[in-house]
Amino acid sequence: MKKIDVVELYVRKRIELLERVNGEYKINQKEINELMDVLDVIGKVNYAKQKQDDKELGLLTDTLDKIDELLSKVEED
Repeated sequence: MKKIDVVELYVRKRIELLERVNGEYKINQKEINELMDVLDVIGKVNYAKQKQDDKELGLLTDTLDKIDELLSKVEED
């Protein structure tokens, strides 16, 4: 499991616990809001990382396609 996933899991579980304990008095609302902000940042980081990985995968696929094309030309000769 990646470090960021562990942190995200911990934050989600902490929010669940605080919401259960919170009740009608909303004594933990400030901490819950701060943890929700942390989840937002984690989501943005994960999105940016996924976007970068997708771009790198696309470049790798293009490179492999070109190599395959060149090898097929060599085999024909």
